[in-house]
Amino acid sequence: MTLERGDGYYIGPLCINYGIVSLGFIAPVLIGGVSSWIPLKLALVLAIAGALFLPILLYQFCWSFWLMIYYLCLPDELHANRPEDSDDLMFEEEQRKV
Repeated sequence: MTLERGDGYYIGPLCINYGIVSLGFIAPVLIGGVSSWIPLKLALVLAIAGALFLPILLYQFCWSFWLMIYYLCLPDELHANRPEDSDDLMFEEEQRKV
């Protein structure tokens, strides 16, 4: 079975991972450092460490979350929801049955 995803399919998990790390961790830590809630040097060390290690730790979660979003938006792509006469997945909009 040939599996060919549409353009930009693999960008989804990358965007989720980037958003979580940058907006959910790095920005609050740096804001805390600049506003003196935590020492600035500690904030910089935490931000750099988070930028290096959090994407690795969140890799599987982001892929799972992306697949959940994908199949939530396109439920006909799930194997159990495809017609029995379908041999392969249809990723192009023109090929999908409406």
